[in-house]
Amino acid sequence: MTNTLTEEQIHQIEQETVEKLEIAYNNQGFDKIQKFRNSLYDSYSQIVELRPGLSLEIFDDYYYQQVSSRINHYDLYTLTAKFYLGGNHNVICPGIAGVKENYQEAGGNNYLFYLPDIEEIEQYCAGDRIYLIRICIDINFLKSFIDGLEHLPKQLQPFLETDSPSLFHRPVGKITLPMQTALQQILNVPYQGMIQKMYLEGKVLELLALQFAQLIETEGDKQPLIHLKANDVEKIYQARDILTQNYDHPPSLIDLAKIVGINDNKLKYGFREVFGTTVFGYLRDYRLEVARKLLQEQKQNVRTVVNTVGYANQSHFAAAFKRKFGMTPQDCRLGRKAV
Repeated sequence: MTNTLTEEQIHQIEQETVEKLEIAYNNQGFDKIQKFRNSLYDSYSQIVELRPGLSLEIFDDYYYQQVSSRINHYDLYTLTAKFYLGGNHNVICPGIAGVKENYQEAGGNNYLFYLPDIEEIEQYCAGDRIYLIRICIDINFLKSFIDGLEHLPKQLQPFLETDSPSLFHRPVGKITLPMQTALQQILNVPYQGMIQKMYLEGKVLELLALQFAQLIETEGDKQPLIHLKANDVEKIYQARDILTQNYDHPPSLIDLAKIVGINDNKLKYGFREVFGTTVFGYLRDYRLEVARKLLQEQKQNVRTVVNTVGYANQSHFAAAFKRKFGMTPQDCRLGRKAV
């Protein structure tokens, strides 16, 4: 059984066994970029405060050994959003009302939590690669966007109503295709200097908007999460494949359910549970991704692309394309950058 180490003990091991330490400040649009190796893990991190109360952190760590460490969150009064690109992270968090005593954060999912003034035990396994993007939001920064409770996720309403909101850890859902796009754009910024920082801030706010919208959708959905059997999950993946293979002329939801042999209600809610979005939300994003490649890589004209991906109305296509990629289809075809 692995002993649980304190933060001081972890720090001591890092200091005693560190090698290949590289630290750069104010580089590539980040306040700090750090890379090092020690006997426990390889670590690569990028950190930037985009504006007071809003920071972005990118972590890519590989563990050589099983590590169990006691971490404190004293005075950490920030709302934190996490997007796991890879890896699994186990946490023991005893005695916190509303928070599971033992929970896991896993690749392909996103999480939102507020856990100041507590201690947790974080556990990592040998061979794990933990790759994630974390956004920290000061409560006052959050409040600057809020003018009422009407469109605010219920989970966040206490931040407007009280100075001492309840602690929580919320698995929000699967990382959706729009989230994946924004995450990849953060990891592959096409700009430098001031423009890069502005671009990163815009993408961070976009990610938060997508996460909060997903949270509202989950909260407003009266249908509970479907408990899916392995056979059901297989059918939902089959439905996804049928959609992507027939994206230009997709079957209706009812017909799709009949094809794969599943109840249409289970397909509807199970699809959201597996992929983090609706059936036709997934289809819309897939069509737009196909369209982008046709415009960008094959330089097809816009009218041809509209017909190819199955849009009936060119103006509706153009509006959806601009919302997703920040540029018009014609700008994409001409190789112009998003604005």
